[in-house]
Amino acid sequence: MIDLFIDKIINGKNYSNVHEREKIGIKAGFVGIFLNFILFLVKLTLGFVTGSISLMADAFNNLTDTTSSVITILGFKLANRPPDEDHPYGHGRLEYLSGLTISVLVMFVGFQFILSSWKKIVDPSPVVSEWSTTLILVLSIVLKYFMHLFYKRLGRKIGSQTLEATATDALGDVFTTSVVVLGLIASRFTTLPIDGVVGIGIAIYIIYNGLMLTLETLNTIIGEKPDMELAEKIKLKVVSYNHIYAVHDLAIHSYGPGRTMASIHAEVPFDMNLVEIHNVVDKIERKVHEELGVDLVIHIDPLNDHDDAFLAVQQKVTELALSIPKILSVHDFRYTGLKDHKMLIFEAVVDSKNLSEKERLSIKHELTEMVSKEFPDTRVFITLDLDVTIL
Repeated sequence: MIDLFIDKIINGKNYSNVHEREKIGIKAGFVGIFLNFILFLVKLTLGFVTGSISLMADAFNNLTDTTSSVITILGFKLANRPPDEDHPYGHGRLEYLSGLTISVLVMFVGFQFILSSWKKIVDPSPVVSEWSTTLILVLSIVLKYFMHLFYKRLGRKIGSQTLEATATDALGDVFTTSVVVLGLIASRFTTLPIDGVVGIGIAIYIIYNGLMLTLETLNTIIGEKPDMELAEKIKLKVVSYNHIYAVHDLAIHSYGPGRTMASIHAEVPFDMNLVEIHNVVDKIERKVHEELGVDLVIHIDPLNDHDDAFLAVQQKVTELALSIPKILSVHDFRYTGLKDHKMLIFEAVVDSKNLSEKERLSIKHELTEMVSKEFPDTRVFITLDLDVTIL
């Protein structure tokens, strides 16, 4: 049922397109506003009829829940604003900020719930329970859980941290209302503040979820490692073309959902006509944009695979480099210059996690000495790369 509802919301739209994605996000936000407002009206009306303070309080809680839905709509709307002079890559990251705002609200609700639960423990008060009130709260729990699943699945489907944060917010309401129901039922059998004790445990769980969402969103804003599936697709697309031997140094930068830029180094024949290889590269960049929605820039590295002397030098240098334990690979190898001015230029990839800056410099010095000793008439230029690139 939920999947059918999600399909109805998406309605065949291409959610990788930022404009279609905005429409889906706004629809999802209005779903939250509508359902929360219905809950508010029903609970408030029955609260007045039955005289239930807890039901009326929960009604206003649902009214404030529309805040997260409004933030969702604003996030999608503002994120889709076109680039301007001050923001040449658009405003896509504003969606991450809306998700961060909702995550902080989730934690705030958790802290408030700890305070209210603690008050119930230290100063328990008699609870007046009516089955009509309990029934309405149970129905509210069911509807809120539906909203949680809806936002969670839709958020994962279109890759929206804002919707996933809204899903966590809805789940928090499921737990808080469940504690109210538990208190109403327990009041018929005991005077112990069971709802207060359980409430503190659930509040800690809500805060934990809010914290995890906050950290996840902050990682995205700071710049986390890109999706490996996307990286593999880019790699396979580039190397599928003639004259591309191999690729490395892929860097992917996200400026918000659907706004991705990337650069990659491609090894090509050193003796190929420049205009011809430019046409190949230009075609690849267009295809990657059309099929993957990524603005790709390709840097070409000329590779001499015909000269036996060059290949022998490359093999020897690679062997020397890999004899040092913390060096993982060698690339961008060039052996150039005239007879009296030979140069060896290459990059060596080293372990980024277990080496200090001082140790890296020591490795570079050691490798430079080894290569210079092997090729005494050659100037050696080595660049150390960290193993943080995807390829």
